[in-house]
Amino acid sequence: MINTKRSILLGLAMAVCVTTPAISADTSNPNWPCVQRKVETLTSAQIWDGPPVDEIKNWWEDREIGKLARYVITRRVSMEEVEQAIEKFANTIPEGKERDKKLTILFAGVLDETNTVRKRIMNSIELFQSRQLARAAELEREGTQLAELHKKRQAGTDVSAELAKAQKEYDWNARIFKEREEAVPVACEIPVDIEQRAFAVGRTIRFHMS
Repeated sequence: MINTKRSILLGLAMAVCVTTPAISADTSNPNWPCVQRKVETLTSAQIWDGPPVDEIKNWWEDREIGKLARYVITRRVSMEEVEQAIEKFANTIPEGKERDKKLTILFAGVLDETNTVRKRIMNSIELFQSRQLARAAELEREGTQLAELHKKRQAGTDVSAELAKAQKEYDWNARIFKEREEAVPVACEIPVDIEQRAFAVGRTIRFHMS
């Protein structure tokens, strides 16, 4: 049989731990749980010191560039493979203005695709956080019901079966919540990794430009 005092203390401790999802660094956006500041869109100025790319919109019309841009931002592709692919592409174009033009278009594609992928991941993180907030509210409700059952038991009412069931459900939900909460910092690193990769790709492209 569960010791009443110990169970109450455990329930309170769990409530403190699990009903506080990762705190957002941006208080105006509670659905952003990362300590990293949320940057909606990367600009070329942040990761590129080459020619302007803001006016380049239809980079995908060159199928070879389109395919390469999507390839080099894929995180499962090693940077060694990225460097080889960019070098191979650059070597198919005569040095000078034509190569610089093509490689600038390539970077425009890299930046555009990078932003698309980052936004999709950041949206997923925010959706996950909103669900965690909802779970936290539900756990708080369950914790309140659990406390009420303990009070009834202390008052002499036989609620043993109901209490055992409620405690088991609460403990299970709290465990799931905590496990998911521990995944948040890992997820928050993904947009950072993507940004760093885009910078590295841009630097590799620049290396082959005049």
